[in-house]
Amino acid sequence: MSKSRDFVKEVQAALDDENLSCVESLLKKWQGFEPQDPWLQFYIARWFERTGREQDAAIRYRKLLRVSSSPKLMGSTRQALLALEEREQQRQAEAIAAQKAALGGEEYGLFVLEPIKKSAKKAAAQHFAKVMETDPYSAQMQLPLKSWRLFRTGQLGDLRFYANALQAGDIPGFCLSLEQLQTVQVFQVQFIKQLNPNLVVQCLDIAQQPVQISFEWSEIQQYVEGMIPLFEESLEKNARGKTYYKTKVLDYAHFLDLHVGDRLTILRLNDQHYQFKEGVSFFSESQMLQQIEQNSVRQSWNNLQTQLAQHLSHATKCDDFKSFATHAADFPELIRKIDAQTHLFRQEEHKETHWDPAWQLYSAIAFAKAAQEQAELSAETN
Repeated sequence: MSKSRDFVKEVQAALDDENLSCVESLLKKWQGFEPQDPWLQFYIARWFERTGREQDAAIRYRKLLRVSSSPKLMGSTRQALLALEEREQQRQAEAIAAQKAALGGEEYGLFVLEPIKKSAKKAAAQHFAKVMETDPYSAQMQLPLKSWRLFRTGQLGDLRFYANALQAGDIPGFCLSLEQLQTVQVFQVQFIKQLNPNLVVQCLDIAQQPVQISFEWSEIQQYVEGMIPLFEESLEKNARGKTYYKTKVLDYAHFLDLHVGDRLTILRLNDQHYQFKEGVSFFSESQMLQQIEQNSVRQSWNNLQTQLAQHLSHATKCDDFKSFATHAADFPELIRKIDAQTHLFRQEEHKETHWDPAWQLYSAIAFAKAAQEQAELSAETN
């Protein structure tokens, strides 16, 4: 015990003098003499602190609190761990304040997690749990593997801090302001007047006024495909014969948004409002021999998608709407801020649904993300 006390005095004196090389040498000697000494583990943690390995120090302190029975050692360990946590909280507060002070830091926005590789999920979950102060199992449940996941909303300064902290552990994500999502204008396409050499469309603007617009295909760098469910209320009976109303999916409305980045414009097509009898025909010669009325809306829509895809081989396709919308339902405050601009006819108009604004949100996020990446790339090259 006296030898251990001697080491404690010598190591503490070296720490007080900031003589870290001497501390390291003494710890090695101590380890050779009594490797299981709890005070040795305490001072190894202190040395970790002084050499910038604060995470390793915190792990040692917490382990000591679990296994030590010495009141004096436990008191010193708690005090050291508390000081370590307070410094981390102070650094975090300063980092968040810096992000808020940056341009747009106090604006309302959102933070979206991007998919990670399955092989990297375990390590990513450990880092996620540390940053977000949760357990690894809950962290794994939050990390997406296939599609974007809306993760948080709030002030952009806070969101950017967490995005940067997670990216340090190879967890990708991005932040956008609500203003970025609202700057894009949406035109409802009634029909396509021309496909070649340029795209000419007849649309309704945001005020539902008719307007004709022409685009070069190269202007469309991205497009979004997806389906929005249409519901019905059906009368059902349970096992006891008692009747009740059940919400069922009656059908799906098909959507296709064309993103014209430089014009801050989304051309929105959907099979409920598209006038298939007007403009360009999307039927083959054999199909044209039949009456158009005999061709279903679904077949007409499929033909339209096929022909548009041939012109959009250069563009990025986004089609993970269903998964995104499922999790977006957990953010009613954000959903209420979104103007859906889908203009769908629903039999149950009195029942609110998050699917319509979620479509606008998903498409606007894809648009704003692409625009932000382009702006960052331009800034790097200039």
